[in-house]
Amino acid sequence: MFIRNCTAAVLAVVLAGCQTAVQAPNTASGKPEVTIRATTAAIKARLLSLALDKRFNVTKDTEYLLQIEKPSENFGATLLLGSRYDGIPAERIVFTFAPIGDSTRVVAAGMFVTNPGSAFERITPVNGGEGAMRTQQTLDELKVSMETPTPPPAAPVAAARKPAKPAS
Repeated sequence: MFIRNCTAAVLAVVLAGCQTAVQAPNTASGKPEVTIRATTAAIKARLLSLALDKRFNVTKDTEYLLQIEKPSENFGATLLLGSRYDGIPAERIVFTFAPIGDSTRVVAAGMFVTNPGSAFERITPVNGGEGAMRTQQTLDELKVSMETPTPPPAAPVAAARKPAKPAS
């Protein structure tokens, strides 16, 4: 028993030494966020498409909120946040929309949810680290794609030519 406790203590110290500092995005809210010159409906439609591509499901949708989640594929999260009721926690992202004139501020909150969908949900916020940085990067790419004007279609080449004279 003593050896097991000592081994666990040494392992905890070694793993704590390997941990890097979790950094939150440098934004006003401390969470991934972006302001996009577009309507809330247009932004939601694009986010929904991106979420479905990454196997997320929509669990809540209101005028100012879009909540998506999927079962976690993170082994560490499963090991630490799983429960007897549900061994696999969910990865959940909640997007909050704040219309500001002709723009919309989008703030994302990432979290792991133990016992998702039950009365015993337990939320572990994840607003820093790799996941938050990936979410911020996705929001930045979304902003660029939605605010970059699409070039007008080129004139068809066939219409620019003169019709050939009929053969006599």
